[in-house]
Amino acid sequence: MNRMLLAAALLVILAAGSHAQDARPALDSLYRAAQSAWDEGQNGWTNAELTALRGLRVAQGVDDLAAIEFHRILGFIYASRAESDRPVISEDAVEEFLAILWANRRYDLDPLNTPGKIIDDWREAKTRFPYEIPDRVRQLDMRMSASWRSLAAPGWGQFYKTQDSKGAAVIAAQVLSLAALMYMQTDVNRRHKDYLAIRDYDDPNIQDRYDEYRRAYRMRNVIGYITLGIYVANYLDALYTPVKRPKKLP
Repeated sequence: MNRMLLAAALLVILAAGSHAQDARPALDSLYRAAQSAWDEGQNGWTNAELTALRGLRVAQGVDDLAAIEFHRILGFIYASRAESDRPVISEDAVEEFLAILWANRRYDLDPLNTPGKIIDDWREAKTRFPYEIPDRVRQLDMRMSASWRSLAAPGWGQFYKTQDSKGAAVIAAQVLSLAALMYMQTDVNRRHKDYLAIRDYDDPNIQDRYDEYRRAYRMRNVIGYITLGIYVANYLDALYTPVKRPKKLP
């Protein structure tokens, strides 16, 4: 069991590192495309927005810093769109700028080379930023609470974060995988017992029984890794997935 845990941990670490490395060239390419579309002026805004949104999806698998420039481009677009009924402050732009500040609170725009209406939205975001902290702390506290719940019982953390459909799916997957693992363990024990029951090494059935035992043994291990993978994924999801519908704290 210790070897299974170690192997699963190594797989998670290697997969995360490999994904981050593979994503860098794609992020650079998407950033250049989004910036180029933004530089084209108003006719390129839609293309720049779609490209930046794609960049954010790719950056989710890397880190928050990788998403900063995509948030900046989106903020510029939302702040610059000329709409007759547009409020003085673009809430969409402020949200993008707040995301930048959460990733790097020292980040700043050049007021000399940035249009005034963009600067206005940026300053609004910087004004709101300190007041966002309590909500972010509450979110972090909920995610930590959800993580230990999922560690204790898979799916509990998702239900705690009111992600009921996901929680039900996790419970179903974990129960089914555990049931399959228990069944395969019983099958392995039975086939191993049948193999050891043969005392005559010249018996023509000995190789067949050994092969059956090895197949069951390998299948048991595969199901064991799947079961462990579901458990680890459940914990990481509870710990890192944002709380989209926060619970009201007393």
